Amino acid sequence: MELREHKGKIYIRNFCFEDIAEEYGTPFYLYDLNTIKKKIEGFRQAFGNDIELFYAVKANPNLEILKAIREDLGGLDISSIGEMEQSLLAGYEAAQLSFAGPGKTRVELEEAIKQGVGIISAESMRELKDIKEIALKLCVRANIAIRINPKLLINEFAIKMGGKATQFGIDEEDIHDAIEYVRQNGDAFNMLGIHIYAGTQCMNEEALSKNILNILEIAWQIKETYGFECRWINFGGGFGVSYYEENLDINLNIIAEHIKGPIQKYKSSTKVVPRLVIELGRYLVSEAGMYVARVISEKKSRGEDFFVLDGGMNHHLAASGNLGAILRKNYLVKNLTTPDIPEQKCNLVGPLCTPLDLMGRNVILEQPKIGDLIGFLNSGSYGFTASPLLFLGHETPIELMARHNEISVIRKRKGISDFN
Repeated sequence: MELREHKGKIYIRNFCFEDIAEEYGTPFYLYDLNTIKKKIEGFRQAFGNDIELFYAVKANPNLEILKAIREDLGGLDISSIGEMEQSLLAGYEAAQLSFAGPGKTRVELEEAIKQGVGIISAESMRELKDIKEIALKLCVRANIAIRINPKLLINEFAIKMGGKATQFGIDEEDIHDAIEYVRQNGDAFNMLGIHIYAGTQCMNEEALSKNILNILEIAWQIKETYGFECRWINFGGGFGVSYYEENLDINLNIIAEHIKGPIQKYKSSTKVVPRLVIELGRYLVSEAGMYVARVISEKKSRGEDFFVLDGGMNHHLAASGNLGAILRKNYLVKNLTTPDIPEQKCNLVGPLCTPLDLMGRNVILEQPKIGDLIGFLNSGSYGFTASPLLFLGHETPIELMARHNEISVIRKRKGISDFN
């Protein structure tokens, strides 16, 4: 999100944050569509037509965001029937959806097959058996990929989802049984290929390239061992973003350079040109979002300054460090009301009755005062829907989008009684 300072106020394009807060109240999330579009365009420029881009809905499933980027994507990665319904409401075809997740129920699988979801990533023998029974009952062949848990552990992934014992996918050394099962039940399966998601939050181009090349090697081994040519290879994603440092980004051109030759070599060895897919979530939307809350109280406690905000971990769990962070770090934070005054060390806390509601510990910030707006940058992913929104009964934050020359409401506030 590109911010600018003018006459002591912070703006996004022509919109002053003080004016936005005056009109819509606080707390709020603001997403900048231009930033998302730039991320998508950067992917296209780096990878060209070699790899399709899918958006991982889990990162931010807001309906208006899904609608706004529909024409820019190959499809969506979904992880539940709820995300499927949201995607269809946003105007996507079921055939554009790739359905992954280790806990798909029979009800979900049947609904996905009925709707004609483009591909289901089967993550266990249990899922394969359920899919077979459902497909035969419906007299269809289900489009599937086998999700594989690779042997290779890539340490640079901050969150590792492969290369170890995990709930995600079928272990690489055990895929023989899965492939033979699919072959023996060809009337139920239309097997398209493989899906591997080895980890996430990786900022290392060499490691990301290594992951993609390893997946190509697995596809090659399947071709050599079983005579099966993948028509679909989903490399997962895992491209990281920095929540804690400014201007730190992955160089996509380095990755593209590393993998271009091997991809062309692989394609030239197959009779069927495969669809190659990378699914990205936080990489596309994190930098486009900001969470904004207002200082409502201040106090000193044993020599430390505390500033209480009107929103906290109930709205933005990740910023509090309680969404899987091993070591708590402060999000990038800015005083949007008085950005050009001296900084001080302080603690930012939310309004909840728990010490976990800590939004910034010993953070260096332009000296806050009651009434100031505090912005948490890079908050476009795993914010609203990844937080305990109903905890203690505070209203949910309003969600806004900046696009073209307007700010619009893309999700209204709700009180706890609205969920009764």
